[in-house]
Amino acid sequence: MNNLEIENNRRTLLAEKVKELSLTNTGQKLGAPKGGTSWLPWILCILLAFGWAGFGVKWYRGEASKKFETPVNPSASKPTSRPSESSDNTNISANEIALEVKGYLIPTKQLSVSPIDVAGRVTILNIEEGKSFKKGDILAEIDQTPYLAMVAEAKAALQAAEARVAELRNGSRKEEIEQAEAEYRDALVTLEQYKNEWLRYEGIGKTGLTTKEYETAEANYKSALQRVEARKKNLQLIREGPRKERIDEAVANYEVAKARLAQARWKLDNCTIVSPVNGVILTKSAEVGSLINPVVGGVSTSLCNIADLRQMEVELDVQQRDISKVQLLQKCRIKADAYPDRIYEGYVERVMPIANRSKEIVSVRVKVIFKKDEPQGKYLKPEMSVTVTLYGGKYTEQEVNKLLEQNAEEPSPMTPSPTTPSPTNPSPKMPENPMKD
Repeated sequence: MNNLEIENNRRTLLAEKVKELSLTNTGQKLGAPKGGTSWLPWILCILLAFGWAGFGVKWYRGEASKKFETPVNPSASKPTSRPSESSDNTNISANEIALEVKGYLIPTKQLSVSPIDVAGRVTILNIEEGKSFKKGDILAEIDQTPYLAMVAEAKAALQAAEARVAELRNGSRKEEIEQAEAEYRDALVTLEQYKNEWLRYEGIGKTGLTTKEYETAEANYKSALQRVEARKKNLQLIREGPRKERIDEAVANYEVAKARLAQARWKLDNCTIVSPVNGVILTKSAEVGSLINPVVGGVSTSLCNIADLRQMEVELDVQQRDISKVQLLQKCRIKADAYPDRIYEGYVERVMPIANRSKEIVSVRVKVIFKKDEPQGKYLKPEMSVTVTLYGGKYTEQEVNKLLEQNAEEPSPMTPSPTTPSPTNPSPKMPENPMKD
C-alpha cells in the first residue's frame, strides 16, 4: 500500500466521522448554537480537513517530480566557467603596461660602521645625519694612546729578534775564538804541570809519600786531562758557530715579532674610522666621549649607518595571480609619490625564490637607474613610497650595462687614507729579513 492509498483511507474515515455527528438546530446560525457549544466540533473538523488536504497536495507534488526526473551526468551539473584569458604578458606589446604596483625604496648598500677590533672613547666625530662622505673620508677617531704603546713595544721586540738572528748568523767573533784558544793553551800548561808532579811522585814511590799527597797528585793530573778535553771541544764549537736549529728558532721568533708589529700598527690605523663607501649618513649612534666596543655588550657597538643612495631598489609585493606578468630585466618606470613629476627608469633585478602564503604575495626587486647629475638623497630616500609601472618589453644584459654606465656617478678623487704614511705619522721601516742572502 502506497502513500496515496493511505491518504484516501484517511479521507474516507474522516467523512464517516462527520456523518455520524448529530447536528442540532441546523436552521440556526453557526455563531449562535444551542447550548453555546455545538459549533466547536465543526471548527475542529474543518481545520483537520484542511491540514490533511495540505499534506496530501505536498506529497503528491513530490512524487510527481521524482517520476519525471531523469538522471543527469554529474559532470554536467557543475557550472562551466568561461576560459580566462592568459594572465602573462606574452601577448602584451613592449610599450603596453603589464602591471602597476606600489612599493618602497630600500638601499642595496647599507652598512653599519664600527671600529674593527679596537675599542675606546671617541675623540673626533665628523658624522651627522644626512651628511655625504666619499669613500676613505675620516668619520671618527678613537683614543690611540694604548695602541701607540702596543706599536712601540712591538717595534722593540722586533729589533731584539732581529739582533738575535744577526748574532747567530754571524757566528763567533774573533775575540771569542782567541779567548777559547787561550783557555785551551792554559789547560795544556796546567796539564803538563800536574803530569810532571804526578810522575815525580811515581818515581819516589809510595814509601816516601803519604797516601793523601799521592792521591792529590793523581787527581790533579786526571782533572787536568778532562779540562784540556773540555777546552778543546769548546774551541771547536766556537769555531763552528751556533747550531742550525738555534738559527731557525731565532728566525721564527723574528717572524713572530714582525707579525705582532704589523698587527699593532693595524689596530692603530683602525683607531681612525673611514667611510667604506660613497654614501650618506642615515643614523648616528655615538657622540664625542662615547665608549665604543664592537664586541662587548652594554656599550655602543657602532658609530652610524651609511648607505649609497645612488644604489637603490624598490621592494614590491606582487600578488600571486599577477606574478606571471613579471620577468627578469623587464622595463619599468618608477615615480615617487613625493615627486610625481620625476620619472626614473628601471628594470626587474630579481624575483624572490619564496612566496608569502599568508599574504599570497611574491617579493620582487626593481633596480632604480638614477640620473647622472642627481646628488645622493636629494629626491629619492629610503622607505619612500613609489609607484612602479611594468611594461611588456624587457632589456637585454648589454642594454642594462650600457644604461648603467651612461648614468654612473662621476668618480671623485678619494680623500687620502689616514693609514698613508706622512711626515707626521711615518710608517716604521720593517727590518729586512736577515735570512735573505
